[in-house]
Formats: sequence, C-alpha cells, structure tokens
Amino acid sequence: MSSLPLNHPKTPGFARESFEHNIKTLAEDVAYDDTYKLNTQSGTQWDGFRHFAWIPNNVFYNNTHGSDILGPAANHKCSIHHWANHGIAGRGILLDYKSYCEKKGVAFNSYEADRISYAELEACGIDQGIDIRPHAQGGDIQIGDMLFIRSGFIKTYYSKTPEERDKLALRAHQLGPEDGQRYAGVKQEEAMIDWLHDCYFATVAGDSPTFEAWPTNQAQVCKEKNRWTFFVTSAPANVPGGVGSHVNGTAIF
Repeated sequence: MSSLPLNHPKTPGFARESFEHNIKTLAEDVAYDDTYKLNTQSGTQWDGFRHFAWIPNNVFYNNTHGSDILGPAANHKCSIHHWANHGIAGRGILLDYKSYCEKKGVAFNSYEADRISYAELEACGIDQGIDIRPHAQGGDIQIGDMLFIRSGFIKTYYSKTPEERDKLALRAHQLGPEDGQRYAGVKQEEAMIDWLHDCYFATVAGDSPTFEAWPTNQAQVCKEKNRWTFFVTSAPANVPGGVGSHVNGTAIF
C-alpha cells in the first residue's frame, strides 16, 4: 500500500495550490524531463515541526520562531530535511474508526468537525482485538509505533461528484471557530493528549486533510488479513529548510 497520487485531491482545502505536472522535451522522441509544482500540504503529507505554531504564544516546537523559518535570519532549525537524513521506518498500527462506526451505527461526517474521543478509539481498538494502552500499562502499543486513524474522509471524498468535492474544498478559510474548512479528527481533550504522550508514538496520521497520511485501501487489506499492524517506510523530501514533505510511504504486510 502506498501514498495517494500527488494530484489527489484535485482541489486541496485551505486555499492550497493544486499539484501541477508538466513534461519538458529535451530532444523530441529521445529524452524528456518531469517538472512538478507542489504544495507539500496539498495531499498525503508529513507536517514538519515548523508547519504550525502553538497559537497562544506563536512558538513552534523546540522554541522555533517564524524568524527561523523565513527572513534574513532563517535557518534549518526543525527543518524537514533532518527527517530525510535517516528516513522513517517502523511498525504501523491502524485504528479503522470508519468501519467501526458503520458496524455500530454511529453517525459520523468527515466534512464536519466531528470529534473522535479517546474512549471511542479505545472501543474501536477492542473491536479490532487491539488494546490501545501503552505496553507499560499492559496494552499492545510499543514505544515508536506509528499510529494511523481512518476516519473515512477518502471514502466520502470519492463518493461525491467532482463539483461537490471542489465546493467543499473551497469553503471559506479563517482561523477560529467560524472557519468554513471543517473536517473530522481526534478530539482535543486531556484523555487524548495523555494517551498520545504515554504511548510515545513515532508518528501519528489519518486520512483527513487535518490529520492525513495514508490511503484508505490500506484498511481493506487489514480487514482481509484480520491484521492491524504492518511495517511502514517513508522517505521525506531532503529539502533543507523545508516545512513539510509528501510522504513517499509504503505499508508492507
């Protein structure tokens, strides 16, 4: 299983640029090049530590500031290329919340700010046969595991017409509770924060624009094999000073 194509979604949310692919002729019928125009946040991506600050004080991870990212004093603090130097590989764990909702009759809208609580993820894990507590507390989560949560956005996305997808992607964007860009994801609660901290996940990802990394056909393979863990590799872009990266990811069963 691998990442979504770079041109999906065709119209990204949050006013981000669409992917552009052009072929450059070096010598007709002899040699060609590719050229890409890519916003790394437009599709399947890793958010680097300089992507979004803690809003109350406008400080990024490791005391990084906007002046470290852009401007005359810009540097490589928290740059994405540090990830590329060694790549990412480890055990992935999928919590298929979308299938759990369908099985239990739980209403859930990927295009609204529906929240997934820790208690709901715990129940989802139990349904799959996974104890989502950290190993130190008697659960199945090992330090360094890579968490994937399927909320069903991609399935919902492909069920809509191109016109409907574009309309939803182009909803007005502004920071704050009135933001028209609304997507489902994990709930902002103490129980969720404590769980994510205590498990020491290497990465967390989902299939929504606000928590997205992998395509949903991975969930189908997990169902067929009744296996919710797998080996994951990812090669982030080696771009010094980069904010984020397309994933270049593969899940191996």
